[in-house]
Amino acid sequence: MIGVEELANALGVSTKTIYAMVESDQIPCYRIGCGRGTLRFDLAEVRAFLKHESRRMQSELARPSARHLA
Repeated sequence: MIGVEELANALGVSTKTIYAMVESDQIPCYRIGCGRGTLRFDLAEVRAFLKHESRRMQSELARPSARHLA
């Protein structure tokens, strides 16, 4: 398990981006402790999740969009 800074470094993004991704449920995380808790991440789990989401988004973009026929 790694912290926010380590994950940000591993993904090449800022810690602010990591916090935003957590708040919008874009990456899986674990909260340890009371209140909001300390965030911890399984790097392999995060990478697998992001890979899956990337593939899902690519397949959605590949679908033809509906056309309005007059």
